[in-house]
Amino acid sequence: MYNAIMPTIFVIGPFRIIINTKDHRPAHVHCVGPGIYVIIEIVTQEVIRNKGVAPKDIKRLQMFIEENKDVLLNEWRHYHEEE
Repeated sequence: MYNAIMPTIFVIGPFRIIINTKDHRPAHVHCVGPGIYVIIEIVTQEVIRNKGVAPKDIKRLQMFIEENKDVLLNEWRHYHEEE
């Protein structure tokens, strides 16, 4: 069975920004809230998947990810044992 650890890196409003430790490239984060879910690529802020997140919230999350790109990429590398 698929057994990943999904640590919360940041909390922004109702969203937990998490990294799945058993995930694939490109480096991305999962933004999870009550009944809503979006996956956003860290480097480009491209939306990979969206389940119920409003456009204004996506924009806010993309801006936050851009502002914290270095931290998020370092966390991604740490959890995926990349240099």
